[in-house]
Amino acid sequence: MMSIIITLLMNLFIETSVSLTVLVPGDPVVAHVGSTVILPCWISPAQNAEALEIRWYRHDQFNNPVLLYNQGKIQYIQECFRDRSSLTLRSDQSGGLKDGDVSLHLEKLTFQDEGLFLCYVSGDREYDSKEVALSITESSGTWKAHFVSVLIVLVCLILGLVGFILYKYRDKLTGKKPGEESCEEEKAVDVTIDRQRVCPNLTVSQDGKSVKHAPDYKHTGEAFPYKLCAFGAQRFSSGRHYWEVELAVPPNPSKNYWLIGVTKEGNVILRDRYALTPLNGFWFLYSKGPNGFHTNTNPPVKLPLTPRPERLGVLLNYYEGQLSFYNVKERKHLLTIKTKFPGSVRPLFSPGAGDQSEIRILDCTKPAEPAADSSQPLLKKSGAV
Repeated sequence: MMSIIITLLMNLFIETSVSLTVLVPGDPVVAHVGSTVILPCWISPAQNAEALEIRWYRHDQFNNPVLLYNQGKIQYIQECFRDRSSLTLRSDQSGGLKDGDVSLHLEKLTFQDEGLFLCYVSGDREYDSKEVALSITESSGTWKAHFVSVLIVLVCLILGLVGFILYKYRDKLTGKKPGEESCEEEKAVDVTIDRQRVCPNLTVSQDGKSVKHAPDYKHTGEAFPYKLCAFGAQRFSSGRHYWEVELAVPPNPSKNYWLIGVTKEGNVILRDRYALTPLNGFWFLYSKGPNGFHTNTNPPVKLPLTPRPERLGVLLNYYEGQLSFYNVKERKHLLTIKTKFPGSVRPLFSPGAGDQSEIRILDCTKPAEPAADSSQPLLKKSGAV
C-alpha cells in the first residue's frame, strides 16, 4: 500500500512540475504584403529544443499545422505554406534551436496570412503554447500582392478539391470500402505488455502477449475492475501504429469483459474510476458484459456493437489525434475517438473480471508501404489536455 502511495505522489509531482514556458512578443507583428516576416517564439528558461515537438498552427487547425518539427527534423508543412515557411532565428544573437529559439520564418506574405499563429512546444512530460498576432498591410506593388494572394488561394482550393475527390472515391480506386483496413494493410507494430508494471492481480505470459486475472482474484461489486490494467512496453509520440487483440482465444468463447486503449506515458492506474478520463490521459473502449460497450469520453458513449468482437483492431494516428477501433473479423470500423495527445502514449489493456478467458496481443507483419488512413471519426475532440 505504501509503495502505491509513493508512486502516486511521485507521478503527481512529475505531472505538476512543468518547467517549460513558451514566450512570444506582446504586440502584433506587422508586415507588408509580399514581404518576409519572423514570428518570434522562444522557451524560458532557455533549453535545447532539438528533441522537442515544435508545432506552428492556425486557430482550430492543430492537426493541420503550418509547420511541424519533431524527432530532430521538419516532418510536415501545410501546402499553402510550402516553400515559404521554416524555423529561423529571432535575432542575430539567438542560439537557434539549441538555445530554445523556435521562431517561424514566413515569406511572400498574403492578406490571407493575417491573423493568429499558435506556437506549441511539447516534451515527454511538459508542454506550453502562445499566440502571435500577424497584421498584414498594403505596400507598393499592391496588384502583385493581390495576384499572389489570389493564386495561392486558387492553388489551395484546387489541391483541396483533388484531395476530397480522392478521399470520397477511395473505395472505388482501391477496391475497398472505408473501415476495411486490417493488420496487414496498416502501419503494424509489435506490441507487448510491460511485465515490470503489472497489477499483482494479473497474470502475464512470458512473451508478454497474453494477460488474464489471477485465478485467486475475487472481484466484488458490479463496477468494472479498472485497477486490473497492464501497460504496453512500447511508447509512441508520432506516426501511425496498429495492433490487434484477440478476444476469443480457443477453446474459450469471446470475452465479455475487457478494456483496450492507450494512456499517457507516466500514468499509473488509479482506484477511482472517475479519474480514468481523457483529461487525465486515458482513452479507451471497454466491455461490461451484459451492460454493453462504453467509451471513457466525456460524456461517455454506449455502443450497441453486434456481433460481439472476437478480434479488436486498434489504430493510433498520433499526428491526427485519433484512436480508432475495428471489428477485424467483420471488417468493420467501430468508432474513432478524436483528441490531442499530450506527449508520449502507451497501449493499455485489461482482461476485466467475470470470465476466465485471456486476451492476447497478436503478432502483425509490417507492410512494405503503409496504406492511407480511411477511418471515419465518430467522436469529436473530447477531454483533450
